[in-house]
Amino acid sequence: MLDSQAQRFQAVSAGVLALTGGVLTVTGSLLQQRAQIPRGDPTGVLHHIAGHPWFAAALVSVVGTLCWAVAFPAIGRTLRDPVGRTAARMAEPVLAVAAAVFAVTYALDGFTSGMIARQWISGERGTDALTDIRVVEGVVGGTSTLSQALLGLALSAYALAILRSGRYSRVLSWAGVAATLGWFVGGSALFLQLPGASFLLLLPFTTLATIWTMGLGIALLRHNRHSAPGAESTS
Repeated sequence: MLDSQAQRFQAVSAGVLALTGGVLTVTGSLLQQRAQIPRGDPTGVLHHIAGHPWFAAALVSVVGTLCWAVAFPAIGRTLRDPVGRTAARMAEPVLAVAAAVFAVTYALDGFTSGMIARQWISGERGTDALTDIRVVEGVVGGTSTLSQALLGLALSAYALAILRSGRYSRVLSWAGVAATLGWFVGGSALFLQLPGASFLLLLPFTTLATIWTMGLGIALLRHNRHSAPGAESTS
């Protein structure tokens, strides 16, 4: 059992990291403007990458996901319901793998694609850059869709555990379940290359899930600000 001061630190840290992870994830997406990438046009892809802070955006996105990878296991340990707490613990390895795949994907896309685009624009590389960016796009596409499915799966397990605990508002809890399950289903459809599956269809769910994580972080901070130290019960 954690003492009251450690419990409070864990809950507050989880809230800060959940909120920070959401902010960083949104920031990374805004910096990259991935929806505007002209897929299938290697020259257009290179110009798009060169015209955005690609390296910084990739790093911001990775750090944001790592914040979630630390926050959600901590959130799971603050749940009072034993079944919900156990379910959250079972989701920890899935979230760890999802975060690792996501980090590798964005490191490859951020650094490798960024370097190819920089060398293309500067004239250091010729038409071979067009071939290389196609290869990178293919690799990144596969690992990216896998990371989306795994992130959706892990976060949906946490959302269901949080819903069962009854600690947060029903609206917030159900919004998290709907968003994360949609994220998982959409990511799986993308990975399986099902007809009609696209990142545009996935976007509403990932957006709502990101807002949910930020709302969850705010709820945790508010709860701990208004409750006495040691009010949380964890194991």
